[in-house]
Amino acid sequence: MPSGQIAILALVSAALATSLLYLVVRPAAPARVAGPGFIPMLGRWAYFVSRPVLRVAMALGITANGMTAIGVGLTLVASGAAGLRLWGWAAVALIFGAWCDLMDGELARSTSTQSPAGAFLDSNLDRISEIALFAGLGWAFIDRSGTFWAAAACVASLMVSYARARGEGLGAECPTFGFERPHRVVTLMFTLIAAQFLSAAHALLLVEVVCGLVTLAAGATALARMWVIYRILGRRAAAAAEEGAHRLPPTGTR
Repeated sequence: MPSGQIAILALVSAALATSLLYLVVRPAAPARVAGPGFIPMLGRWAYFVSRPVLRVAMALGITANGMTAIGVGLTLVASGAAGLRLWGWAAVALIFGAWCDLMDGELARSTSTQSPAGAFLDSNLDRISEIALFAGLGWAFIDRSGTFWAAAACVASLMVSYARARGEGLGAECPTFGFERPHRVVTLMFTLIAAQFLSAAHALLLVEVVCGLVTLAAGATALARMWVIYRILGRRAAAAAEEGAHRLPPTGTR
């Protein structure tokens, strides 16, 4: 059995064991991962599993920025492994990289070291990680169509983040919806896991199809965000213009 398959099976076994423990313990979850759906449920389990690791990280003096850097490094490893079509090891590295990305925020909150500078760094490194991952996937393909879909998925994903960031920069808070980064990362995790158990040709086909689906889903989310933020800003401008008109003195007064 290939080493990538062994690593994935070991990881799945650990996940199943901790999931059973989570169902027995049923710990209280943070409000930010409350709600229905697969992603919030996965987040609640991840926070539960992360608690012992978080305590170890704090004991070792690892900072939130340090945890972010470790996550980026692991994602770069995932990118390189994906480029070499080592799908199983790419999946393992991506899973632990995403786990670090989850824990850096928790580490900042637990140590009261949250700051705008840290949030800015984390956001930008998230974009770099996503670019690197899709670059690795693009490198794995042997034809232009696969490389095109990997590049298109990267661009669509970045547009989702840019639309929100630009809207917030203009003072418009965009509601959370659509195919966001957690959905994209989880989708790619399961894709890489499945690819490890397929033939070389079928694995490439699966990754290409998923890149195409990510392009469509992320592109639709970006367009929807652009429309929502445009409407918010338009209504705000109209309200400001109406308020200004009411403040003008009546015609003919001196």
